[in-house]
Formats: sequence, C-alpha cells, structure tokens
Amino acid sequence: MHEHTIEIVDYDPAWPTLFERESERMRPVVGDRVISIEHVGSTSVPGLAAKPIVDICPVVEDMDAAWTVSDLLDEAEWPLARERGDKPWIEHQRIAESGQEYNIHIRPHEAAVENYLLLREYLRDHPKIRDEYARVKREAADEYPHDVESYTIEKNGIIEQAKEQAREAGYEDCIDL
Repeated sequence: MHEHTIEIVDYDPAWPTLFERESERMRPVVGDRVISIEHVGSTSVPGLAAKPIVDICPVVEDMDAAWTVSDLLDEAEWPLARERGDKPWIEHQRIAESGQEYNIHIRPHEAAVENYLLLREYLRDHPKIRDEYARVKREAADEYPHDVESYTIEKNGIIEQAKEQAREAGYEDCIDL
C-alpha cells in the first residue's frame, strides 16, 4: 500500500464528483455482482476534514461475492492492497494519473452498514459531532503523522460513540441499499 504522511485537509467539494467518476469506471467491471457502490469515509461527509483519499465501498451479499468482485477489480485497474486472509473484508487501492488516491473497501452488506454507513449518515446529520471528529482526527494526525495504526486507534473512541448514537437514533433502519 502507498505509504505517506497522514495529512488532514479541509473538506473539498470535488470529492463527491471524484467518487462518482471512479464508481462509474468501476460499474462495468463489477456489474450486478454488487448491491451498491457507496461513497464512504470522511470524504463522503460534507464539511468534514479528511485525508484526501476517496473511499469507495462496493457492497456485496457475502464474502463469496466479495472475493469474486475482488478478483475482477484486481484484474482491472484496482490492485489488491493487502494480502488475502481470513478477514471479513477486502481492500484495494488505485492511484490515478492525476495522483488522486482511491481506497476500495469491499464489504458484505452488514459490515458495510456497521463500519461505514451508520457513521456517514450520522455525521452528515450532526455537524457538532462531525466537527468534533475533525478535531480528533487533526490531533491524531499531528501526534502520529507516520503511524496509521496509532492514528486509527486515537479516532476509535469518537467513531464508536457516533455509531452508538446512530444505532440509538434508529439509523440502521434508515439505511436502504
């Protein structure tokens, strides 16, 4: 995977367009093997500071479908980013000629909802929590600019808090794929 300094930048209104373009490039490759292709991660939340890497989640029925989609993406323009293992997800990455990075997170439906869509929807609707999350991310990036694992651990508290609030508010029932 591409190694670099963790940098958090202000929200870029071009991110949704970059997602749309990349997902349109991906659709003919994955076809009807996916339930949906979702813009996830911080770049999917208007107003949220983020690493300038667009996260895309092809949502599939199960891990068998995930491996099929993974093989198709790997044969096309999205190389596998991590060795295959027994984890319930698969990661791919592509760096466009422009230098724009895309992380592809293939997830079964339940994992996509739990790990991405609850947080995305809740942060879109709650700017105070979104802004607090941005503050935590900036501090974590300043503290651990070259340590992705520590950066991620530092953010986990607010992420889990927001997801729990989303579940309590019934967001799971509102996510329709």
